[in-house]
Amino acid sequence: MRSMRSRSKDGASVDETATEISESVKGSTDGSGKGFFSNWFAQPSETGETRDDDASSDFSSSYDTGDDDNMRSQTESFETDDYDSVDDDDSLLEFDKDMRTRHGQACKYMRSGKFAKALKKFEAILAAILERFGENHHRVGAALHNVGIANLRAGKLDDAMDAIEEAVRIRKLTLGPDDPKVADSLVELGIVLLSLKEYADSLEVFMEALEMREAEADDIVLPEQIKESSLKIAKVLNNIGCVNFENSKFSSALEAFADAIKMQKKALGDVSPFSFNNPATKPGFLTMASTMCNKGYIDLEQENFKAAVGTFTESLKIQKLLLGADNKLVLSTLDNLGYAQTLNGSTDKGLATYKELLSNQEKSYGESQSDCARTMRSIIHLQLKNQDYENALKMLCSLEDIQVEIAGDKSSKELAETRKLMGQVNYQVLKYPTTAGCGIFTCSVGETDEDMDLSNWTPDKPKNGSKMSGHRVTCA
Repeated sequence: MRSMRSRSKDGASVDETATEISESVKGSTDGSGKGFFSNWFAQPSETGETRDDDASSDFSSSYDTGDDDNMRSQTESFETDDYDSVDDDDSLLEFDKDMRTRHGQACKYMRSGKFAKALKKFEAILAAILERFGENHHRVGAALHNVGIANLRAGKLDDAMDAIEEAVRIRKLTLGPDDPKVADSLVELGIVLLSLKEYADSLEVFMEALEMREAEADDIVLPEQIKESSLKIAKVLNNIGCVNFENSKFSSALEAFADAIKMQKKALGDVSPFSFNNPATKPGFLTMASTMCNKGYIDLEQENFKAAVGTFTESLKIQKLLLGADNKLVLSTLDNLGYAQTLNGSTDKGLATYKELLSNQEKSYGESQSDCARTMRSIIHLQLKNQDYENALKMLCSLEDIQVEIAGDKSSKELAETRKLMGQVNYQVLKYPTTAGCGIFTCSVGETDEDMDLSNWTPDKPKNGSKMSGHRVTCA
């Protein structure tokens, strides 16, 4: 039996098997919530009005655990349990109604990124369930699972670990070790471990979840259930690929991503505008698009630029059909596609992609001027490779404006570099004058026959983090 690690609130670690109730989590079972639960939930969580704290921002920038649209799709359709009535029916029905109302409110906060408020709601649900049913009840496992997800999304990884490990323990105890809900919690546990860069433990947990998903699939015969089961297996394979990607084991990661995509394509079918007539299929296609991007990142790392172009093109087709042009996932995929096309020698295609990216960035409220400036540099590089000096000079003028606004009264290395190149490009425009070109009329920055050095203008490889699949909340 795999030994699972549990952290106490003061940071100490103890070992316990998944089937044992250790002294660290034992408490009364009369609903008083002592022991493990009293340590965690005696005091309400502090909440604020802002979206994230610093820990959340640091976590989000390091690991992408699924896009907001995927989160939205997963929190709008809830799992439900068949509850065992332990009290009179009217009392239990009223209790369940209250729990579902609170659950809906918590999910609304999750969708809007207000994770502290969502956490407070999920903890209140847990406290109410503990009071009514005691600690060792399957609904406690579901409530802990949700608390863990809220902590994970908020970047509180130690608290997420505590909640998810306890959810696994209680679900194994009350539902059985092979129940699908145990696999749900194992997937979240693997994500937490990966976020903590504990690659070996994370991989072990995901392999356990994969084994359970595959065993579950063996007993399924209905087509719709087979499809759902295949997508669940593909999600675990994607996460296994993420572990290997973050651990720089690119060949193993590529194999896992490729297997996941194969299963997703088989379950979902071909991509077309008609594929999304059923709203229920959208989350599956978005998840497949994210898996494709993960594979594309491996292609870039292995400098297989031709394969990367194909992978990102396929992913982008799905994202454009389902998301807005200024969606952050679309922008990221365009950036990667443009880079892959450029390195693959497809200058014209790369230029067209970067221009599309810049247009979308300028429409997006979430994109900074520095993001636009980076894309402009890539466009300028490709325009100069094509000896399109006039358009390159126009773009340099626009880039200079942005850099001046960013730098303010201060000079910058980037601004000096831009003005030097403007002078060199302006010379080329004046050398072969036409009736067009901003350089002739407004960008008089000097003439020079000096050779242009474009080594610093080569497009930078985008900074990518693999996208994990998880965050399935379950109504407790």
